[in-house]
Amino acid sequence: MKNITIKSLREKQKDKTEITEDFFNKPKNKTTELEEEQYKPTKIKKATSFIIFSVFVLVMGGIGGILIDRFALPYLFVKYPDLNQYEFLKPINERTTVVEVIKEVRISEEKAVVEAIKKARSSIVEIAEMSDEDNDPVYKNSGIILTNDGLIITSSKNVDNEEKSARVKLHNGETYPAELVYEDKFNELAIIKIDQANLPVVTFADSDNLELGERLIILNGSVVTDIVSKLIDDYVVSIENNEDEDEEIKSVIQKRIKIMDILDDSFDKAPAINLKGEIVGLSQTGDLVIPINEIEKLIDKVL
Repeated sequence: MKNITIKSLREKQKDKTEITEDFFNKPKNKTTELEEEQYKPTKIKKATSFIIFSVFVLVMGGIGGILIDRFALPYLFVKYPDLNQYEFLKPINERTTVVEVIKEVRISEEKAVVEAIKKARSSIVEIAEMSDEDNDPVYKNSGIILTNDGLIITSSKNVDNEEKSARVKLHNGETYPAELVYEDKFNELAIIKIDQANLPVVTFADSDNLELGERLIILNGSVVTDIVSKLIDDYVVSIENNEDEDEEIKSVIQKRIKIMDILDDSFDKAPAINLKGEIVGLSQTGDLVIPINEIEKLIDKVL
């Protein structure tokens, strides 16, 4: 049996103590090293983070710019008119105003066309063109009531050459026979009369004051809106194979209004009105309108 001394016991205890301390101290030392070690991102991670952040800033900035341009600035221009004095803000204000004005003009014009047609419709009549198999008149052409006692102007093609008569349907659906009062061969116009009184009469416009770019509404079985493109003051009228030099048959109508589009035969002598519902003239086949002031000269001659 080995001899156990106090010295040997102390040495063994010392060795055990050192082993225990090493066991507990090791993890502590590793944790400390991990805490002290700093995070160092790679270059790829840095670049990716920068791109994501830049895209986010651009998107948010664009959305903010659109909201300011579309809503905030127009509101400020209306609320604070003094902002118009700054030159750098004028383009924004002008752009916004133009958009609103165009929208308002379109809406107003559509309403004006509807109201003008309502106002003039009662003074527009239909003229029978022919009879069908049942001997019933077919109303395809138009005319306009000139006086409340029954004078109507239309195309001379709508009048029966042999009987010098026509058949007229009013806006309320009632039909009446009409007799020829006067024919202008140069312009293929005819003034006819029905035996009625208190008829609705449309207001005459002053066609001499018509301006280029003004909109006209031409009514027949359908509706055409067109724009005045030219005023012709020296229009030359003529009749083919005319051998009669009698001054009485020569037309007093010499002017024309030129429009943008070309109208077909269905609009021959159809009434043309302005946006106020006033009669401006009678259209011809093609792109011309006979001014109402010229037609008035013809009416005066007949009366």
